[in-house]
Amino acid sequence: MPETQNTKTCGATVSELTCVLVEDQGLFLEMLGGMLNMRGGLRVVASMLNVADGRAAVAKHRPDLLLLDLDLPDGSGLEVAEALLEINPDARIIVISGHATDFVCPAWLRDNLQAVISKNETFSVLRQELDDLLDSAKTNLRPRHTRPFAEKPLTAREAEIFALIGEGLTSKEIGVRLHLSEHTVQTHRKRLAAKLGTIGSELSHRAISQRRTFFAPPATSK
Repeated sequence: MPETQNTKTCGATVSELTCVLVEDQGLFLEMLGGMLNMRGGLRVVASMLNVADGRAAVAKHRPDLLLLDLDLPDGSGLEVAEALLEINPDARIIVISGHATDFVCPAWLRDNLQAVISKNETFSVLRQELDDLLDSAKTNLRPRHTRPFAEKPLTAREAEIFALIGEGLTSKEIGVRLHLSEHTVQTHRKRLAAKLGTIGSELSHRAISQRRTFFAPPATSK
């Protein structure tokens, strides 16, 4: 099981997700850590500047969440992600990169990838991603495949993307409209499909059908 810190709040036990940051720009790393530590339900246990220290940190803390840059002084941030998933297969990964649009997710990372966020949009998009992640772990953190997505309402961002899917927009077009990377939009689409109990093209059909229901032209009188 992932390492979680249980804290008592108003008599209730709340799961606190642990997080490791790996980013080679010191000031950006400090700002990111400060933002994350201000959020309830999340605790940064280590902030590292390179692959070697990042691997050591995930081995020590086995965090629930790993935020990492791809380009580090001694290698790729994906090496840290790979090391973490070997010891914590349920961990979530958020990639933050200056080249987010060029990122191609390796097959071994697909099930654990929370989002790919451009450094130009880091703080605004990251807040939404963390809202989604923390919402699914408010009481007890469970392995990803057992989380009851279908029982949860859509977040504001998911509803926004669902509406745009209903307009017939592709993931790339939605990304341009919302200033998100295409991969982040695709991640949202996967979560939407899981919550709504649909797969593949069924999500688009459902979104288009729902849009037609709400925006159908008024009936003309004879």
